[in-house]
Amino acid sequence: MFAKRLRRLALTAAVCLCLAGCQAPSAGGQPAGASSASARPDEPVALSVYLPKQYADPTTHYPIYEKLMDYQQAHPNIELTFVTPASNDLAEREAIINQLNAEILSGGGPDLFIMEGHRWTEINLFPDIEKAMGNGTFLDLTEAMEKEGLSREEDFYTAVLDAGQWEGRQYILPLGFSVPLMVSAADVLNASSFDLQRAMHTMDTLLTELLRIHQEQSILVIASFDALGALAQPVLDHEAHEVRLDTAAARRALELEKVFRTGDIAYGLAHGLFDPSDPAQVQDGFARGAPFAVLRKSDFSMNLLRQCQALGIETSVMPVPNEEGTVTAEIGSYAMGNRNTKHPEEVADLLLYLVSEECQSAAAYADSDLFPIRKGCMQACFDAQYRFSVYDASRERVTETYIAGRKERNGVPLDAARIRQFEAICDQITAAHYQTIWYRGVDLGKTENGENVASYLHMQYWNDEITLDELVETLSSKMRLYLDE
Repeated sequence: MFAKRLRRLALTAAVCLCLAGCQAPSAGGQPAGASSASARPDEPVALSVYLPKQYADPTTHYPIYEKLMDYQQAHPNIELTFVTPASNDLAEREAIINQLNAEILSGGGPDLFIMEGHRWTEINLFPDIEKAMGNGTFLDLTEAMEKEGLSREEDFYTAVLDAGQWEGRQYILPLGFSVPLMVSAADVLNASSFDLQRAMHTMDTLLTELLRIHQEQSILVIASFDALGALAQPVLDHEAHEVRLDTAAARRALELEKVFRTGDIAYGLAHGLFDPSDPAQVQDGFARGAPFAVLRKSDFSMNLLRQCQALGIETSVMPVPNEEGTVTAEIGSYAMGNRNTKHPEEVADLLLYLVSEECQSAAAYADSDLFPIRKGCMQACFDAQYRFSVYDASRERVTETYIAGRKERNGVPLDAARIRQFEAICDQITAAHYQTIWYRGVDLGKTENGENVASYLHMQYWNDEITLDELVETLSSKMRLYLDE
């Protein structure tokens, strides 16, 4: 079932030199030099789990930690220990990751990895997750999934799941993802001349439609999603060994992104920050059309939608389409096994548990407000996420005043109609990416001032210091060298 390979759709970036020497993945995913047999049933098995510090804090009770503890309780022969890089001390975090890199190179390291969406490119474990996958770093989960009877089409959002494949084999399990959405107050949008049918064709037609309305009535728009990351085509494709920045779709995305970030349609330049957790600002501003539209990843849009639900503001929501007229997902949290593990069966079992209905319905991933990769779990997932945000953050006795304050910031749970709309949007996903070339994966070197070259060139283009042709030519050249490393 998993030998059939859809076109790879993951956007790649940043060199991971620490893993460059890893062997290519074998068909069985067995670590080099390891025995094919796991520990005997009567022997305790200690599994080390890489998990960012905040999620492994037993006093906070994140859903991912709670479900891992449930798994350990249900499997008395399994003992879980956590490897948790410091989240608030970058120097300490970098030291821990450098040590882990050395352990992985020497045949060790944690047994499995649970990653969060927010990443610091230069000091991440596996800064380029796809390069690490291609270098044979992760355990092959293909047979374990088939043995479990899991169906790509029936159980998962297929394009998102397939982003964790390399040459038709499954090495990474996405746990949660987001999509770019446009959210507007329905009354304001309906009162305008916005042409929904034209807008939903492609990202180009949507943003062009907003610019047309801006010429009529000077609307302001927040467009803080990554336009290149919303394309179906991967800009940097390791498996095809191609750079696709100099294409019509990529060029147009860069042009439009610049207009919406630096032009007079940009809400932020005129009004500053928009706080979707502030009921007064949502009621007095957003409900009246300021901003006219908010274009963000869905995980950043969720609180605005909950606020509108609480305030009785009807909203219009549509996905930002990619260049093919479908939807592209950005993978947030994901998990994979270490090819070096001495317990491949136990690791695979725990990883498959994380994509079970139980865990997906509990929002058990290392991030927040993401869509679950497993179909049929969305309503329960968002209910669980809301309960955690409002009531369960500490599992301590809290006052009604404290809960009321959290409710004010988080709004109310989304209704069933909105969840059904999200499910329909997710059914339109045909592409999924782990990384962007700007912030979460590409390390094309540093400027003389120590800045990330890709981000620096991006800012130069926005500031009219270089042309689009210069940006595309310079970045494409550097990315080709990066692919050849």
